[in-house]
Order: sequence, then structure tokens, then C-alpha cells
Amino acid sequence: MTAVAPAPRPPFLRGLPWSVVRLHRTALWLWIAFVAAGTGWLLRALWLSAGDERYDPACAPRCIDPEPFDAYIPLHLQGRVMAILPLAVAVFAGGALVGRELERGTAALAWVQSVTPTRWLATKLAVPALLLTGGTTGLTLLFRRVWSTGHPEDRPGWYENDIFLSTGPVLVAYVLLGLALGALAGLLMRRTLSGLGLAFFATLLVYVLLAMGRTHLWPATRWTGFEAARLPGDAERLEVGVITAAGESVQGPECNLDQPGEFDQCLTNNEYTDVYAVGHPASHYWPLQLVETGIVLALAALACWAAFALLRRRTA
Repeated sequence: MTAVAPAPRPPFLRGLPWSVVRLHRTALWLWIAFVAAGTGWLLRALWLSAGDERYDPACAPRCIDPEPFDAYIPLHLQGRVMAILPLAVAVFAGGALVGRELERGTAALAWVQSVTPTRWLATKLAVPALLLTGGTTGLTLLFRRVWSTGHPEDRPGWYENDIFLSTGPVLVAYVLLGLALGALAGLLMRRTLSGLGLAFFATLLVYVLLAMGRTHLWPATRWTGFEAARLPGDAERLEVGVITAAGESVQGPECNLDQPGEFDQCLTNNEYTDVYAVGHPASHYWPLQLVETGIVLALAALACWAAFALLRRRTA
């Protein structure tokens, strides 16, 4: 009988990490295809936008193209796809990475051999984490480059949810959170479908709650006077209103005028003493990014701890 030669493997992969790659090679190829497709599209958008003369400060305004290349409309779609990536990772981790192996008993088979449950779970998390972190970081850097090319008034606002997630380190943190919550859900449910369902909704809940409370993660700036009436285009407005003679701030009415003289007349005619605005200037982008990234990473670490604690309790 002729022995079948084992499949070749990279020299840096051996043992349990190699088995994880082999077992989930379909998901690996899908991830490689997603990163390659996203990279190709973003490079194309960067190349096309680089040839748009309307973005040349030395040329404007005499050479504005009546039909310029608009890279920012499809950029919303790319940002949306990247923003839902943590949910897809959570579904994979809860369903295929952990839940399916517990349901079929392949995990228990590995435990009775030379692999401890703790090492099994650590490898299950470490290998995908490395691949996901590398690919997501590359896409995020390239997406930010495409988004930052061009005039600030033409591109989507940095505070829009899909753009905010896709241009900074917070997306990498959400991907790791989805992986950790997926593993925890798989261990809890021990079933493929129920594991992926719980992982999806747990990640979605964190995702939505932090998106709703994002503006409160860093103190907002309050503007008054003509500065409040003429906020920069890249500032996120949270509240705009007027200040009455009694000193009360009333949200709603505005004196948003071009000339200081007309602005003063607007105040006088309506018996306002001033106008105000509350929001986040563009300088708050990184503080908000870093605070939310820290919160998400802390939740991911907590989910990892809970997963290992649950595994040790069930296999003790």
C-alpha cells in the first residue's frame, strides 16, 4: 500500500495552529478574498481621486471639472461593509470556530489527546486574531488615506458612524470583540446556530450602545457668538440655539448669517442676547477614537476571561 503524503504546511505553522488553519481554510480564503477585493477597490479610488484637478489648491477655482470624480459616494458603501465586519467575525467565531466543534465533539477529542482545553481555546483565538488584526489594520489605513484625499467639504464627515469606524483603530478593537464574544457564545450554547445567533446579537448590542453614546465619550465644545453661527464644516453639531435675555439657552432658532452686521441685527430683532452651539470639532476625532477603542478592548478582554473561566469550569 502506498502511503499518502501529508499536505505541505508553512514552516512557521506547526501543531495546533496549523490544524486551526486547515480546519477553517474556507473562512481563511474568504477573508483573503475580502481583504484583496477591498484593497483593490480602495487603490483604484485613490488613483482616480489623485487625478482629479479640482483637489489641486493651486489650480482652483479656474479648472473645476463640471463632472468631477466623486470617490466619496461609493466610499460610504465600502465603509458600511467594513463597519459590519465585527458582526461577521462574531457569527464565524460563535458558529464555526467554537460552537460547531463543541457540537460535533471534535473539541473533546482534541482534549483527550495531547492538547489541554486552555491551550485549545488560546490557539483558537490567537490564530484568527492575528489574521484579522493584520487585514483590518491594512484596510483601515488605506480607507483613511482615500477618505482624507480631497477637500474636507466634499468628503463624508468624520463623525458619521461608518466613516468613524472605518478610519481608526476602533474597528480593529470591534473585530477582536466580535471574536471574543463569539467564542464565549459558542462555549455557552455549545451549538452552531444558537452560538452564532447569541454572538451576533451580543456584538450588535455593544455596537449600537456605543454608537448611541459616542458623543458623550469626550466633553463637547460650546461655542457662542458669531463663531457659533459659523461653525466649521467638519464640526459635528450636537445642539444649536439662542440665549435669551433671561440667560436661558433655547435650542432651535438660529442666526446663521454671513456678515457680522446682519448677525447682530438678527439678535436685536428677536430679542436674543447671543447664540450658542455645542458639538465636537475635528480635533476631537482622536480622543473619541482612543476612548472608544479602550472601552471595546476592555470588553473584549473581559469576554476572553469569561470564556476561559467557563471552559476551565466545564472541563475541571
